Amino acid sequence: MSAMGWSLCSLVSGSRRYERALGLNEAGFYWDSVFSGTADCLQNTILESASSNLHSKENVHKAWIALKQQYPLLGSRLNELSLDDVRFVVDEAWLQSCKSGEVVFKTFSSEEEVHAFANSVINERRILSNDLLACLIIIRRSDQPKYFHTMLHIAHCITDGISNTSALSTLLSFLSNGVPINEPILEERLRLAVASETLYPDLRSSRLAKRRWHRAIGIVLLRIRNTKLTGGHTLPRKWTTNSMQTPARSASVVDSFSVAESLRIIQNCRKNGLTFGNVYPVLGQIAMTRVLCRKYLSGQINQKEWEFRKREPMLNAGPINLRPYLDSNWYEKGGANNICVSISFFFFVLPYMPLGSAAGLAVGDDLPSFEALLSQKRFLFRCNSIKKQSADLLKHPRFLDMGLVRLPERLQRTRGSAVGWREGNSLYHGDLLSAQQQIETGSVTGHGGSSMGNMDLLLPRDYPIQQSSNDSQEPLLHIYSSHTYLRCRPGELYLGASTSRQRLHLNIYWDLNVYDEAVVDEWFSEVKSAVRHYLGDGMENWEAKL
Repeated sequence: MSAMGWSLCSLVSGSRRYERALGLNEAGFYWDSVFSGTADCLQNTILESASSNLHSKENVHKAWIALKQQYPLLGSRLNELSLDDVRFVVDEAWLQSCKSGEVVFKTFSSEEEVHAFANSVINERRILSNDLLACLIIIRRSDQPKYFHTMLHIAHCITDGISNTSALSTLLSFLSNGVPINEPILEERLRLAVASETLYPDLRSSRLAKRRWHRAIGIVLLRIRNTKLTGGHTLPRKWTTNSMQTPARSASVVDSFSVAESLRIIQNCRKNGLTFGNVYPVLGQIAMTRVLCRKYLSGQINQKEWEFRKREPMLNAGPINLRPYLDSNWYEKGGANNICVSISFFFFVLPYMPLGSAAGLAVGDDLPSFEALLSQKRFLFRCNSIKKQSADLLKHPRFLDMGLVRLPERLQRTRGSAVGWREGNSLYHGDLLSAQQQIETGSVTGHGGSSMGNMDLLLPRDYPIQQSSNDSQEPLLHIYSSHTYLRCRPGELYLGASTSRQRLHLNIYWDLNVYDEAVVDEWFSEVKSAVRHYLGDGMENWEAKL
């Protein structure tokens, strides 16, 4: 086990106890969590149930225990020995029972009450801790007896987007189909629950000197790429000298397109050789441009700031699923959907905000149309730029090295913020910075984001899962809807996308301390309008004129 990081540290009353140090990425997310629970995830799923026995305490407790045994990091604890040494600890006994706080039952009388509760979990005193990295909340609805909610609440140091869907799907399988007869072998499950950095393919195929050379090349390449990540701007916001040291007040919004609209949007992406992941950064940018134009034309942005924004690039960032790029043996034996954090990060650069024929706007003018700001042809050009940047990154032979050498700086930054906050150094006040001043301390990301693709491929709607097309068993559990809440980072503005049930869904997470809800709502409205214009009827009208 020591080769994969885990070591048997003690036998307590006949129970085996293993530990390992956190990897660099895991440690970064750990220090995020110390900073008022930053990046904790809460997945709220509404389920239609064929029987109340499926969510009885006995059945839920059995399913939760089986889930921890399948994915032992859910039942692990953290031991902070020093600022530089934080360890996962897994005790066999912890995986064989439900401890206090791990499984909670509640009853509410409306969906609004559930939403209010979810917001309290995300914004009020943190539920999770070093001794509780994950918990399950079962909510029964007195107004809708055949429905109930599962809320999986997990610290980001042990989860990511793939892990969240895997945890939910496995839990629902256990609730509907019973738990496995045989308990998984702990050591085999721990071999999957390792830090991503220990799974780089060159660790097995290369000598130490060659690996050091790979990492050195990664440092040089990262420095070259970072020279392009300068400047930038985002929506109008309240950003101060102390915003990075102030825990976020998290908010989220979600909306969906109709089945017909979604089909047209996805087909138009494919027809142009694009994925929605290639287009959403450009959609976010043109929508942001419309918001900024409206502010300038109404006199809410002064001339000096407007001229600054006109010449600044716009930056986009988000997570990458690392699993397919790691050790193939680990991936095939269960790493593909194991619960652990296994992501890297991308950073894309878009040119200045598109003003097109409206570059000479003056206060009092009418708001330009989408086409006047960014023609359909230029829209596709920018989307292909994102596609190329993505391919250049993911297909680069030193892709993993560039991601790895970025992690120590990120860890130092998150640990510094967390320690300062824990020691009470955060003042919660600061001097307001203009858009021009904000880039003096580093680049400014326009917004973050990701596109999860077709979630139906990752998360079936009905349980037990049919094993074949001839399986005629009626489903006992049906997913009615699922929405993830997030404890945002300071200043976060995140645009997410996914499809399910043939519908395209968009969502935004943001920090209410920094971004006014009205401004985010305006941006979200413009994003949806941009989708319809460039990928819906607007594209078809443009093609008809060619």
